[in-house]
Amino acid sequence: MSKTLTQLKNWQEIKFKDFVKLQRGFDLPKQNRNDGEYPVIASTSVTGYHDEYKAEPPCVTTGRSGALGEVLYIKYKCWPLNTVLWVKDFKGNNPYFVYSKLKTLHLEQYNSGAGVPTLNRNHLDQIVVDVPSLKDQKQIADVLSTYDDLIENNTRRIQILERMAQAIYTEWFVNSPKFKSQKVKLSEVVKPQYGYTESASDDPIGPKYLRGTDINKQNFIDWSAVPYCKISNEDKKKYQLKRGDIVIIRMADPGKVGIVEQDIDGVFASYLIRLEIIDKRISPYYLFYFLNSNEYQNYIQGASGGTTRKSASAGVVTGTNIAIPPREFLDRFEEKISLLRSELNNLLNQNANLRQTRDLLLPKLVTGEIRVK
Repeated sequence: MSKTLTQLKNWQEIKFKDFVKLQRGFDLPKQNRNDGEYPVIASTSVTGYHDEYKAEPPCVTTGRSGALGEVLYIKYKCWPLNTVLWVKDFKGNNPYFVYSKLKTLHLEQYNSGAGVPTLNRNHLDQIVVDVPSLKDQKQIADVLSTYDDLIENNTRRIQILERMAQAIYTEWFVNSPKFKSQKVKLSEVVKPQYGYTESASDDPIGPKYLRGTDINKQNFIDWSAVPYCKISNEDKKKYQLKRGDIVIIRMADPGKVGIVEQDIDGVFASYLIRLEIIDKRISPYYLFYFLNSNEYQNYIQGASGGTTRKSASAGVVTGTNIAIPPREFLDRFEEKISLLRSELNNLLNQNANLRQTRDLLLPKLVTGEIRVK
């Protein structure tokens, strides 16, 4: 009898229940807060903080509802929410290898919900998985975690650069202005335009399709994570993004801002408003950081309508005043911020390349197609 690939690799085939033990996450005993020490982990990200924790690090979770099968690796004490399953027992396996292996099992296909998609841990127990020795698991984990560590380090540097840029704006134009500025209506210096309505696709079926979810959690655009959309040539000309464009969310999370910092084949979605600068007395970065300032954010939050879902029209978005600084201040600010943002975007590109390489290696390593020596 010929040997199987698993035998040739000297790996062992075991049932999922012998690989790890999953447990459903916990209900919060009180409403989720943001003043606690320990992060609350939902299906895809941190949703808040609590003053207690339920899992010691490392914690590996997979989405059981919402983002079905999404797998996260958390290095710190946390509260796994009831929307996830978390690894209660690694059964002696390397935690990072377990995390990497779960990412390749396509757990979303084991949907057990009739109406609402749900991942039931009991339905996974009979799945057969092949695993290497603990020594090989560690070698595989070391390779993959190196990529994640580099990405995490770059992400921290990105955050520092962004804080530096915001601090420069605050120092120059908020806390200690060295000039008397003229104020004009924002509507006098920008031209607003509503975005394009279409469904997003992960397949490259057209240009990049920038949405509110691509800018609502950070002050930069990670184009490697932005999906695509279908669009006619005529509409594409109308909604084509160009370097220096500012986009602002108008619905659900009004006031969050993004800036286009590279030449990109992309258009913007209907929940966004593009603000095109039509007056050279302001510059792209000056406008961007003004819109991110407490002054503007307090204005837009107070002016947005809606009780359950806030929204802001183009008139509301551009209905406040903006200061016009002296030209020399504007030029110096643009030059200084451009250097910081250029470094920031270089780090974003590095992360995109690191993720691409890691994602190519991951399934080959955790199935033994590529052996670590």
